[in-house]
Amino acid sequence: MDTNLLTALATILTPFLGYLAHSAVTLLKTKTKNGNLQLLLTWADQAVSMAESTSLAGPDKKAQAMQLVTSRLTANNLTNKFSQEQIGAVVEQAVIRLNAIGTTK
Repeated sequence: MDTNLLTALATILTPFLGYLAHSAVTLLKTKTKNGNLQLLLTWADQAVSMAESTSLAGPDKKAQAMQLVTSRLTANNLTNKFSQEQIGAVVEQAVIRLNAIGTTK
């Protein structure tokens, strides 16, 4: 009788536990992606601020900021998570955001 009860419980709980495991993995993936994006945005702000403190011209400042962000991504093994186009767009957003608060020249 104990074996039948355990079998019935296992049969009932298996789909539920599978669903919980799937949900947990999905949540962790989403949290990791959001974390990576937050890191990218923070690094872009920092890189733009650093580039603004140099005497370089506009396109050279952007190139330097992109290089700084790319080196941070490489150092954290996130190089394959973002394309150069995405990095460029985030750097542009950082310039716009920092211009809006009066931090850049």
